[in-house]
Order: sequence, then C-alpha cells, then structure tokens
Amino acid sequence: MTYRLLTQGEVEEQILRLSDELEAETDRYARLADKAATAEADYKLQAARLMVGFVASPSKMTALEKQARVDAQCDGSYRVWKINEAQRQASKEALLSLRARLDSLRTLSANIRNQT
Repeated sequence: MTYRLLTQGEVEEQILRLSDELEAETDRYARLADKAATAEADYKLQAARLMVGFVASPSKMTALEKQARVDAQCDGSYRVWKINEAQRQASKEALLSLRARLDSLRTLSANIRNQT
C-alpha cells in the first residue's frame, strides 16, 4: 500500500469533516444518555413497586425469593435499560475515537506548518 503526503488544505478539510461528525455524535450521545436514564428510572421504579408489594404481602418469602420474583417480572424493562445503556456506551466510545482522530490531524497539521 502506498501513501502520499497530505497538504495543509487536505488536513484542514478532514479536521472540519471530523468536527462535524463529532458535533453530530455529541448530539446523538445526549439523546441516548437521556433514553438510557429514562429506561433505568422506569426499571427501578417498576422493581421498587413490585418489591413493596411483595414485602407487604402476608406470604412468607425470603429476601432472595422476593428479589427473584421482582427480577422475573421486570425482565422486559431491565432488558430495555441495558440495551439503551449499551447504545449510550457505544456512542461514548465513538466520541473518544473521533476526538483521538482529531488530535492526530491537529498534530499532522502542525507538522506540515513547521515544514513549510
């Protein structure tokens, strides 16, 4: 594979393109973080309500049995929370990658300026 040297203009063009991508991914991350937080709150509220119901019931259950029943009844909301959290984390990793790529391009830009 052969490589060619980039011009200052090409590097600046890539910096602008990545800056736009970073802005878009930042907006996406904010939406995903909100969605994940809402899903987590929904799950925890559902679990708490169920636990209160089990604690108030006259039947004798151990704490582990109560928790198992809560977990079984909240499996859908737990799954939604974890999927949303995974999407938020993936977006965060994309942001870190974009920032690292921008830093590399800034270094290239500085090197090109110093050579001219």
